[in-house]
Amino acid sequence: MRLALQKHVLVGAPTAQRLQAVATTTGIDERVVRLVIGLAIASCGTLIATWHGALATVSDEPARVATLLALTLALQMFSVQVYGRGSVSVSAIGILASAFLFDTGTTMTIAVLAAFAQWLRRRTERYKGVFDAANFSLSAATASLVFQALGEWRLLAAVLAGLAYAIVNNGLLCLVMSYAERTPWSSIWFERFHWARFHFALFGPLALAATVAYEQIGTAGLVAFTLPPALMILSVRQYLERTATAVEEIREANLNLRRAHKDTIAALSRSMEAKDLYTGGHTERVATVAIALARRLGFRDEELEAIEMGALLHDIGKIGVPGEVLRKNGPLTDDEWELVKKHPLISDYILSELDLHPFVRQCARSSHERIDGAGYPEGLGGEDIPLPARIVFVADALDALTSTRPYRPARPMLAALAEIRAHAGSQFCPRVVAALEELWRKEPAVFMPAPSPDAATNAA
Repeated sequence: MRLALQKHVLVGAPTAQRLQAVATTTGIDERVVRLVIGLAIASCGTLIATWHGALATVSDEPARVATLLALTLALQMFSVQVYGRGSVSVSAIGILASAFLFDTGTTMTIAVLAAFAQWLRRRTERYKGVFDAANFSLSAATASLVFQALGEWRLLAAVLAGLAYAIVNNGLLCLVMSYAERTPWSSIWFERFHWARFHFALFGPLALAATVAYEQIGTAGLVAFTLPPALMILSVRQYLERTATAVEEIREANLNLRRAHKDTIAALSRSMEAKDLYTGGHTERVATVAIALARRLGFRDEELEAIEMGALLHDIGKIGVPGEVLRKNGPLTDDEWELVKKHPLISDYILSELDLHPFVRQCARSSHERIDGAGYPEGLGGEDIPLPARIVFVADALDALTSTRPYRPARPMLAALAEIRAHAGSQFCPRVVAALEELWRKEPAVFMPAPSPDAATNAA
């Protein structure tokens, strides 16, 4: 089985400086870069160590090697593109059969050629081909060594070799996906591999049966045992191709629905700005920065959407605060300030009856809490404040600092960043502040220009 790597992986020079530069430039987790380079080095080293055996086998049995290579390539060509999950094939049967018939070097060479053929067929980025070649070859080497160690008991050896192949192959895929997607290894396994665990266990015995048939009958026997799984994969591919269009249509419909939902929420948030006389586009700018920060802090997919929604709605509770208080030019009295401090609770109450991701209400209720516990409405501090709320708090403060208000002019971005940095650990979460500074260095386009003085307004 093969699942194509979904996130970007890059192979570079194995120096700490180069790795850091690559990771910084591409935004790839440095662990991914190190893992792929390590796998490539291990694969090349093993191939070099076993090269003489492979040359001898090809010289002595060219027809058999060519037959197994052709079989493996054919099975790899039957691979099926799985929607959103890469591709699946049964080329492991051909690789395992090679491990049962030949030496480790020959088996690894066949595995590398299968990966190369897959890369040529898919025309994916070269680094993906490097990863697949290293993964295939190391999995094949492991299976070959296991089979050779237990060769006296062929059936047991075949079963264990097949399991060893699956463990190494899928384990490395889970690991690199875990690093790339910043998702726990176990989550990757249960989501993308667990369903096929029993199929993996059958690869070894099926490859052994094909090997025995080849030894007894010849090529016809080999084909007889490998054709059924190949045809099964072909049928699956045809089915998936026929349903892919329907899936895309459903996905597009869902995207349109989410856009309409988001537009409605944005319109609602703008109505709060009208009451509060916020600078136009305040909530949208806060949401844009909040999403970028959340992405840098490891949030993905529906979590990002929830944080965006929370950023757009975090001040909706101001609908319950009198307009004359929100629009007051002078200092607020103690009673007026107490009214303003209740708006997060009002926001949470308004959203409580809706079926929303928990992050939305966390942002609405807790995005005015301070790390030192001096915020409102509950005086939460430190890690007790949900991280999504800490993210929105920093994004909100940044936009407030870079916006012109009646009581002060807008600050330049660098001055605003310095102000936020000065209060990291007391007012703001240090993790979020660090992510904000990294975002400014690497993705400055995220930050929209400060509004003009003509749009100056007051904000609580």
